[in-house]
Amino acid sequence: KGFSMKVVVLATDSSSTWMMVNTLLKNYPDLHVVIEHPVSRIKLLKHRIRKVGLWVVIGQILFMLYLPVIRQLTQARILALIENTGLSTKRPSGLVVQQFDSVNSHKCIAWLASEKPDVVVLNGTRIVSPEVLRSCNAVFLNTHCGITPAYRGVHGGYWALYKGDKKNLGVTVHHVDEGVDTGGIIYQEVVIVDEQDNFLTYPVKQYIAGIMLMVRALSDVKSGRLSDFRREDLPSAVWMHPTIWQYLAALWKKGVR
Repeated sequence: KGFSMKVVVLATDSSSTWMMVNTLLKNYPDLHVVIEHPVSRIKLLKHRIRKVGLWVVIGQILFMLYLPVIRQLTQARILALIENTGLSTKRPSGLVVQQFDSVNSHKCIAWLASEKPDVVVLNGTRIVSPEVLRSCNAVFLNTHCGITPAYRGVHGGYWALYKGDKKNLGVTVHHVDEGVDTGGIIYQEVVIVDEQDNFLTYPVKQYIAGIMLMVRALSDVKSGRLSDFRREDLPSAVWMHPTIWQYLAALWKKGVR
């Protein structure tokens, strides 16, 4: 018959977070929300340079500088997609939000241990540490904008199109483990895109579908039906931000926007 389930959302301050939170509040009015501060861009760049090299990072930075052009052309489309679903990107008034420098901080780990949630929903945070996963006896769930394991990392919708793999352009709700989007798959859904869509609308469509999958997953936890599976039919790969030359080449040769 279920039980009174305590749900915590660990997230970043973003429109996708508030869409998720507003949706979950309908079924879980005592929802607890934790927002972490963004990762320092300097630290992020230094880490990336060590990992993939300066040339790749320069290309990624140039692409990030180009993104506002895409955003300006796409803003109305994004707003229309969200409005058509009835989802809200506004931070709920009266909601008490905990803030920490990082979800991996000692303070956040201690807070989770004291709160003892049944489920922790991640949304856009940095990769959580093993200490976070061990902090409480909760089910940790994540919405990933990509079909795992083939499109782990970031921009899974874009890279599926880049690879000519439209049938695996979608979203995954999965258990969280110590890897990068490697946890057991709970639900997946393919997302349909068209010529009006681009790099910034793919994740909007993926999140909209993913929020509904997360609602189903939480219902499964509550009723004791939650189960997961692995995809053995797909290769496993982690993707990063495209470089400006990757993006322009794919736009020119394949029409991938």
